[in-house]
Formats: sequence, C-alpha cells, structure tokens
Amino acid sequence: MDTMTASNLASFTIEASHIKDIGEKIEYGDVDSIAALLNKMVRKEGIGATLAEGIKRASKEWGLEDLAIHVKGLEPAMYDPRVLKGMGLAFATSDRGACHLRATIYKAELSGMIAPDQIEGKAEMLIDFEDRHTLFDALIICRFFRDLYPWEKISTIINATTGMELNKKQLQKLVSNITNKTREFNLREGMKKTADTLPKRFFEQKVEDSGKVLPRADCDSMLSDYYRLKRW
Repeated sequence: MDTMTASNLASFTIEASHIKDIGEKIEYGDVDSIAALLNKMVRKEGIGATLAEGIKRASKEWGLEDLAIHVKGLEPAMYDPRVLKGMGLAFATSDRGACHLRATIYKAELSGMIAPDQIEGKAEMLIDFEDRHTLFDALIICRFFRDLYPWEKISTIINATTGMELNKKQLQKLVSNITNKTREFNLREGMKKTADTLPKRFFEQKVEDSGKVLPRADCDSMLSDYYRLKRW
C-alpha cells in the first residue's frame, strides 16, 4: 500500500460518508476507524473492495467524481496547487498523474528561487527541473540530489562513464526524445489533452487559512507556455 494513495482514499471516504450513504460513517481523527478502513482495503472487504480499485473508480461508482482529488487517477501529495502554482502545473502535466516527484519544483517555490504565485517563467523552470530529473532516472541517480547535479555535473558524469562529451543543449535533446516518447505512449493508449488538468476543487474551493485558490486562467496560461516550450 502506498501511504499517499491510501491516506487520500481514507480522506475521500470520510468526506463521501458525510454526503451520502456509502455503508460507512467515519470522522476525521477517528484513528481506529481509519485503521480498520485500511485493513478493509487490504482484504477487499466491504467498501474496501471498492477503494482498493483506486480513487478514480471508487468516485465513479459512488457518483462523487467531483469530490475526488486526483490527476489521471493518481492522488497528490501534500503540496497544494492553490498555493504552489508550479506544483499545480507539475501535477497537471505529469505522465503518471499527480506525482510530486516528477519534477519537485516545490523546492524552487518553497526556497525562494521563484515566487509560488508567479506565472511567468514557471513552465520554463518546471521543464528544467523535469528534464534534469529525467536524466537522473536514466542514470539511476536519486532525484533528491537535484541541487548537487546541475547540467554541468551531469555532463561530467556522462563523460566519465561513457566517454561522450555532451553539453546542455545536447543533453536537452536526449531528454526530449525520452519525454516525447512517453507522451506518445500515453496518447496511443487513449490519454487526451484534457487529462492535463487538475480537480476542479482547486479552481473553486479556497484554502481555509489564506483564502487562496488557483484561477483556471493561471493554470491555462502555464499549460500554454509548457506546450509551447515542449513543442507539443
């Protein structure tokens, strides 16, 4: 079981139980009932059988698709797109759904490299992070070494291990081959451009403490920049 998916499913169940009769009534903070729910997922008992199929299928079965928080069937981690807009773009464009590790641009937004609310230049920075991470995967390097391995260091590693001398532009071309093939695979398997979005609750429901929301126009603007830079 994945901790993020399982906890999101538990939260979804709690909210769903307040809206309609789903066979369980659970409250936030009721740790014993939540632990029991996790065990039902493992054993596919009762509503656990529905939840074990994932939030996308469960929300459809219960008629609560607008309540579910996911992108392409994968639930996000704690980074809120209403506050960290770059993470919103990362979640929306990720080939495997709302994965916080796809580009880890939250680091840039939380550390002051770029303002969380800034729209201009956000797609360009996301792609830079995303491209380097794709090379990390190809080289089997941990993504959390992102600050230790800028493009020049990656060139050095590749030169030391393969003898190839590749500059940043050449490395970016290699990366584009990988990301384009991944995109082509998803499109071949039926994914539509409309899947590159976020749950509408991020566009409509404000963060309780700050009142922040992600304007749909901001998301669309970042997406347009992203597609243009990727030449998609």
